Amino acid sequence: MKTDVVEQIRDRIDIVELVRQYVPSLKRAGKTYKACCPFHQEKTPSFTCSSEKGLFYCFGCQEGGDVFAFLMKMENLSFREAVEKLADMAGIEYQPAQQLTAEEQRRANVRKALDFARKYYHKLFFSRAGDHARAYVKSRQLTKETCEHFELGLSPAAGVLLREAKQAGYTEADLKDCGLCVQTEHGLREYFRNRLMFPIINQRGDTVGFGGRILGPGEPKYLNSPETILFTKSSVLYGLNFAGPAIRKADRAVLLEGYMDVIGCHQAGIAYTVAPLGTSLTSQHAKLLKRYTQNIIVLFDPDEAGLKAALRGALLLLEEGLFVKVASLPDGLDPDEYIAQYGKESFEKILDNAQELIAFALQRQLTLHPSLTAQAKTQMVTELAQIILIQPDPIVRREWVKYVAESLNLEEQLVLQRLEQMQRAKNFSNRTHAAATPSATPAQNTSSVEEELLSWVLKSPQHAVLCSELTEQNFSSPALWQILQALVKTHLAHPQETDLTNLTAQALPGQKNEIIKLALLPTPKDFDPARDIAACAAKLEQAGIQKKLQAVTRQMKTYGTGQVPPEVFQTYMQLQRKLKKYRS
Repeated sequence: MKTDVVEQIRDRIDIVELVRQYVPSLKRAGKTYKACCPFHQEKTPSFTCSSEKGLFYCFGCQEGGDVFAFLMKMENLSFREAVEKLADMAGIEYQPAQQLTAEEQRRANVRKALDFARKYYHKLFFSRAGDHARAYVKSRQLTKETCEHFELGLSPAAGVLLREAKQAGYTEADLKDCGLCVQTEHGLREYFRNRLMFPIINQRGDTVGFGGRILGPGEPKYLNSPETILFTKSSVLYGLNFAGPAIRKADRAVLLEGYMDVIGCHQAGIAYTVAPLGTSLTSQHAKLLKRYTQNIIVLFDPDEAGLKAALRGALLLLEEGLFVKVASLPDGLDPDEYIAQYGKESFEKILDNAQELIAFALQRQLTLHPSLTAQAKTQMVTELAQIILIQPDPIVRREWVKYVAESLNLEEQLVLQRLEQMQRAKNFSNRTHAAATPSATPAQNTSSVEEELLSWVLKSPQHAVLCSELTEQNFSSPALWQILQALVKTHLAHPQETDLTNLTAQALPGQKNEIIKLALLPTPKDFDPARDIAACAAKLEQAGIQKKLQAVTRQMKTYGTGQVPPEVFQTYMQLQRKLKKYRS
């Protein structure tokens, strides 16, 4: 890997701008930027990044690093792949070295094998062998242009793909790694046979897997690739590679049920539609959508299973801070069937009139409780309050309270009271759980002072000399003492450097995340490097003296009155004088 290219990328790519492409809610907070973490579910922002340092860190899940680490985590890339993508973004010419690591070679082989299969399936679809597959898509009113656009394919009978792939130079290991073949007691066999094939392409345009619909009798009706090093169902949305620009332009995304729904909508010009891959919505799906829009419409089947699935998915999206509406089609029609019968304009009108989530949930409650007795209202408010509590936006939350109260002919204060009761119960449950967790020890409290000291020395290494009196005994954390030693040593080797984060992390690769966390800890508004570093060092020195004094005091008690050796008493008095200096 060419170090100069890596450094050029670090210089040209602003980590804040990179992160904002994936986390639009990123907002300035002093010298850094904050948002809810894209790598784990949270309601209070603990993710921070700094343009000045070129680093990010989450104080919740402890993920941290530079632009390369962020992209690798966000896009599931190897380091080499991240360098290639960032070099392209930065306009830097980059020729990767020919020598790949074993893992990089394996990923490259999987990607090539999937591309081979996609082209082979697509070619077969338009051959004589694909007559029955083309007849099926014709019955669903898909045009040839649409089939070519989505690269629909046909998986052949047993043995054909395996033979063709081996002739093209792919090994059995390659075919197993990419999920095209599985090992059975009868030997290796194709995973997909006699199915209409849908290439699954991620938002970067890479083929990561396939979906297959059975042609003729058989189960399951739809089958997805098994999860591989490139494919995780919970983090891919079908059609997003085509839908991204349309979602941004329309500022909304519509979640459908399956492949044919998405393809039919795109063919009709409604290209801001996507679908999960035969699985429930996940927080990863929500985070993926947040890169493109805050507004989501969930289109559901109007049966009981569809209602429950819609509500479940909508609540998950809501938790991630998205604005969610729900809609359904009449007569149980699929989107492509509805568009064929009533037209694109009518379909989009249904989307335009989609219900707010609270209205949808209230309508469901009214169906379950047709008689609005006092008891029924109590149960309904309790159910709806659970949804309102999930809503992170305080303005929307208050409007929802007002809506529920008016709809049930109740005083708004009664709904607010129930909301407050449930919030208190939730807080009590959280406190009870926290009480069962061991509380912070004095050593842990001291550790926060140690972290402040290291954070400030990282920001102002020219004042590292103020820590020269500190010893290992002053630190409750051996790891933090090790970082201070490395930091001081790095400063002596590079006295002109004003930020030692990367150099110190290189000296202690095992502590890299901790060092990044320290570098991104916020400083006080009135931060004075010399004053505050000296004060932190003094606190640690004082804590060390107190520990020594406590040990000597315990030792003196073992001798009894008048029996304390002079040298022990002398040590006691010296420590007392030192401690008095700090207290004066």
